[in-house]
Amino acid sequence: MANKSTEQAIRARGLVKTFGAVRAVAGVDLDLDAGQAVGLLGPNGAGKSTMLSMLMGLRPPNAGQVTIFGHAAGSPAARAVIGATPQSAGFPEQLTPRELLAYAAAHHATPRPSNDLAEAFGMGALMDRRMAGFSGGEVRRVALALAFVGTPRLVFLDEPTTGLDSAAQEGFRTVAHEYVRQGGAMVLTSHHWDEIEAICDRITMIDKGERVLDGGLDAIRARTRVNRLSFALPQGRTPPDWLRATQGPDGWQAETTDSDALLRRMAAENVPFQALTIRPLDLKDVIARIRKEATQ
Repeated sequence: MANKSTEQAIRARGLVKTFGAVRAVAGVDLDLDAGQAVGLLGPNGAGKSTMLSMLMGLRPPNAGQVTIFGHAAGSPAARAVIGATPQSAGFPEQLTPRELLAYAAAHHATPRPSNDLAEAFGMGALMDRRMAGFSGGEVRRVALALAFVGTPRLVFLDEPTTGLDSAAQEGFRTVAHEYVRQGGAMVLTSHHWDEIEAICDRITMIDKGERVLDGGLDAIRARTRVNRLSFALPQGRTPPDWLRATQGPDGWQAETTDSDALLRRMAAENVPFQALTIRPLDLKDVIARIRKEATQ
């Protein structure tokens, strides 16, 4: 993997895809540089999978174009520099992960050693077992390893940690960080918002086939400077109405754009709060707030 550069990994312009009367993707643009990771987000049926298939060159757009490091998506030159992990994988059950990786490696000029991949994705005990009877998480580890076997310059990862336990998810994040740090480009879809925050430097959100949000995570967070206060109260006590706090399973919560002022008033009015914490809104909540404001 080369060091980070400003070389453009993906340039997509005006992508449109229709299925009969249904317009799955409606004129979406996307740019991604080497050394960047973008989270491709959206509700189910928003057009994410269709968008991914066009970016990867698996499905031609009805209009628009995609280039991968300057090569037309789907061309041999573009396919040679990408890796991918689909949401589901139907691997031959009679083969072992070592045999699958060897087969895939034979199609690449500079494959990554299988032992390196086994270590990266915690597959040491799986490498020489037949895949018949593998759990969903074990199959997922193999799929992730296959995405990186060709030492790709760009990877498309569709829900990569589905079925993985917490240790394996953390291992994947370590691999993803190092890959991007060394100059790799990544397109990631995930229902785990903390995973998007941990790995991606920017997001693109699609809804009803249209791009509704795009930008760096820091810039998106700056659009909604709200903190969430979480605190406990003695049994039988409730917060004052002006605090507009709500009670959840973990105690009381309130939101504010001025944490200092709110805390001063709580102290001045002798609100008997305990175990108070202050943190920014989660990415999911930030985006929900931005989307709500956009529709008002």
